[in-house]
Parts: sequence; C-alpha cells; structure tokens
Amino acid sequence: MVAAGTTLTGNVELNDDFHLDGVMKGNLTSKNDLIVSTTGRFTGDVKAKRVLVSGVLDGKVDADRLEIVASGQVSGEIKVRELVIESGGQFVGASQVKKHDTPRLTFVNEVAAKEGDTSVSSAEQN
Repeated sequence: MVAAGTTLTGNVELNDDFHLDGVMKGNLTSKNDLIVSTTGRFTGDVKAKRVLVSGVLDGKVDADRLEIVASGQVSGEIKVRELVIESGGQFVGASQVKKHDTPRLTFVNEVAAKEGDTSVSSAEQN
C-alpha cells in the first residue's frame, strides 16, 4: 500500500494486491489486483489480474479485468478480457480484448485411457 501524500517512483513486482492512495510513477506487475483509490494517481504500465480504478491511471494496462468506477479515469492502451466502466467513469485510449481460454472437451474414453482403465464397454465387445 502506498498512502496518500506519498510518491513512489520505480518498478514493483509482487504476488499480492497493491493499493494505491498516493502517487506512483513506474511499472507494476502483480499476480493479483491493483486498486487505485480516489486519491491515487498511477503513471506507467500495469500487468495484473484485476485493476480497479477510482482515481487516475495513465499508461498501458494488461489485465484479465479492468473496472473503472464513477470517479475513475483511465487513459492509454488497455488489453483486457473484461472491461467494466460505471456511469461517470472515463476511458480515453485504445482497447484490445484478450481471448477467453476455450474449454477443451475431454471424452470419457480419453479419461479412462489416461487413468489406465482397461475395461471394455459392452458396445466394444459386440
């Protein structure tokens, strides 16, 4: 967490959520969430699971989900699977939608073969 009144300059990599109430200039990579509060100001590139913006974010965003709430402002390039903009939220820039992972069908016979099941169905016996 970066408290209001604090400025952080540099690159940050972490496995946890990051809550920004102050100002950050740099790049952030997180396996979890970035939350930019109403007093938060972020300038740089973000790669995170989910990004929630109530303040200001200027830069590139690569995330599964970007949420811009009523007081939020995002400008720059975004690449996301899901984009949510509440009434009053602002987005200026270019957007690209990531493809959702396509589920792969696995048939019962494939599962049995992988588990070493050697029984033969009645249809195969005839």
